[in-house]
Amino acid sequence: MVITVSLPPFLGRTEAATFRNQLLVALEQRESIAVECAEAGPLPSLWIQLLHSAASSAAARGLSVTLKAASEECRESLRAIGFDAAHSALVLE
Repeated sequence: MVITVSLPPFLGRTEAATFRNQLLVALEQRESIAVECAEAGPLPSLWIQLLHSAASSAAARGLSVTLKAASEECRESLRAIGFDAAHSALVLE
């Protein structure tokens, strides 16, 4: 089973803590995660770190974290920090 979560409209620190808890719950339930980000603009570095960390934890458990419908702005913010899909546990769909 895959749990789908959506990025909140505002990507601040408080929202990151809440989102992190959602990711942790899904991983504790041994479920892969699909992050719906069609409405997301550029991702702040805190959020990129959060998603990368969750993906690494998921991969260690045989699970995955997938970004679904990532906008071009979202993809550009990942490229700007040197994100390489071929060498990352975070999956772009």
